[in-house]
Amino acid sequence: MPLRVTVDTNILVSATINNGNPYKILKIAKEGKIILVISLDILKEFKDVISRPRFGFSNSQIESAIKHIIAVSEIVVPNTKISFVKADPDDNKILEAAVSGESEFIVSGDRHLLDLEKYKQVKIVKPTVFLDLLG
Repeated sequence: MPLRVTVDTNILVSATINNGNPYKILKIAKEGKIILVISLDILKEFKDVISRPRFGFSNSQIESAIKHIIAVSEIVVPNTKISFVKADPDDNKILEAAVSGESEFIVSGDRHLLDLEKYKQVKIVKPTVFLDLLG
């Protein structure tokens, strides 16, 4: 049974703009070795961020990136509102998706999430740590 993994928005953005570790995680999801669990809120935030002028993506490139992410993900509708991360309430959407989607890991570069190390049964790790765990 593949691991269930939620990634935060910055991981999706990084995977879209370069071929580093976040890209490798999406590739592993595409290969079916992990199940990528995200929510519509995460997808919406991804679209908002990647649409910023500094990234220079055209509308068709943005739509293509979103379609790719949807194709390699399981989209969950969180059934619980979480307000655990006080310092950055936007990060709660990541916890909501992970808990609702029964993820075993959250992969993030966000210190507000990483500082938690764990939320309920979900371990929170950086991309490098996650890739090391996968071997």
